[in-house]
Amino acid sequence: MNGKNKRYLKLAMKVAKYSDSPVYRHGAVLVKGGSVINLAANSQNTTSFGARFRHPDKGRATHHAEVASILGVPKSKTKGSILYVARINRKEEPMMSQPCPMCHDVLKHVGVKKVVYTAGAEEIGSYKL
Repeated sequence: MNGKNKRYLKLAMKVAKYSDSPVYRHGAVLVKGGSVINLAANSQNTTSFGARFRHPDKGRATHHAEVASILGVPKSKTKGSILYVARINRKEEPMMSQPCPMCHDVLKHVGVKKVVYTAGAEEIGSYKL
């Protein structure tokens, strides 16, 4: 894992500590041009914006960290940005945090160009949108 990815994923892991979910603790860091634009943790609250992208069979759309990180941010800032997402367990160790289909669609809609996420203790995943 390179230094930049490691730095932003560690920050996302710190943000994940603020999640109100007892099991799925995710944090997200939105970055553009080397500057942090926004930070967010997931919560049990629902989101009407996310619901537009959620498949009806998947239940209610809660505030995933990825969606929460772009809410209130103008598209001029989200377009061309990179999102770093991390999930931690109860011991605060990194776990798989690949964005779900709803988050993927939301991020694509607002112009995020790349997602980097924790895939395990020493592993990361990434993909371009």
